[in-house]
Amino acid sequence: MSLTSSQLNSLRSLPCFEKVVDISLLIDGMSHTCIKVTTALQVFFVKKLNSETAETEVLSSKYAAKHGLSPRIIYHDNAWLVTDYIVGITLDKNELSSSQCIDTGLTLMAKLHQLVPQPNAKTIPCLDTSESVRRLFTNPNSIPSQQKLFLADITETLTLKIGIEQKRSDVTNIICHGDINYSNIIIDETRQSWLIDFECSHLAPVDFDLSMFIAINNISPLHIDEIVNRYMSLVPSYKPNKILLTYYLLYSYFINGLWYLDNTNDAKINNHLRSLAIEQWSAFDSFVVKYHLDIPKLMPLIS
Repeated sequence: MSLTSSQLNSLRSLPCFEKVVDISLLIDGMSHTCIKVTTALQVFFVKKLNSETAETEVLSSKYAAKHGLSPRIIYHDNAWLVTDYIVGITLDKNELSSSQCIDTGLTLMAKLHQLVPQPNAKTIPCLDTSESVRRLFTNPNSIPSQQKLFLADITETLTLKIGIEQKRSDVTNIICHGDINYSNIIIDETRQSWLIDFECSHLAPVDFDLSMFIAINNISPLHIDEIVNRYMSLVPSYKPNKILLTYYLLYSYFINGLWYLDNTNDAKINNHLRSLAIEQWSAFDSFVVKYHLDIPKLMPLIS
């Protein structure tokens, strides 16, 4: 991955930069174009925004930054998000125990969920599971057309199940990050934790963020009750919905596997991404079998 001359010129011309000393691409563990810009006075973190999710990411980042959960925003437009550069290490590379990692992620999640958008402010969209799946099919060669029809049926089934349960239980939507992966949490030099990368943020029930947190960090479903109880100790008002958690967890395994398969463009990382997809879809199939759910298995598609 490299920056084009057009991107470099666009970066240098941003009004927040004076006397740019260095521009370096950050690619370690990042799925998007992220850049470190050093000027004579300050170091900045810059992310190239996805046009479809740019407005939502900026809005969510603003709410989080205002309350000290995310780095301070210096500048943004439809293409770039510029924030303070946090010197630290991501949680997935930190030498903390699995229990400490879970506590760190849940603490940030609980704080985020307490934020209430300002009246008359631009609205963060509600989670649309079907639309989120559609956005993943960017690589026409990653999944054959016949399999896409099969996956569309599963998407419809999960969307229907989630919708029915949400209406039945009348759950409340709150600001969800949608991807509290340990790689999206930075621990700085003072041990403060920061939440980054709000591209997947939506308004959705708490159960969605909890489910994605379990799935994306490959936490065993055996720990679901433990994680729910830990979250409830942080937010006592939360009332867990086991049915909604089940279907959101299936949806999370499903969409994560799709993302990994859709990004197998580079032959050097194909095997790694394929392994991650298998990990997610194996968990999906195991969950379907364990709870005797009438949903087709996914592993036959990639085995």
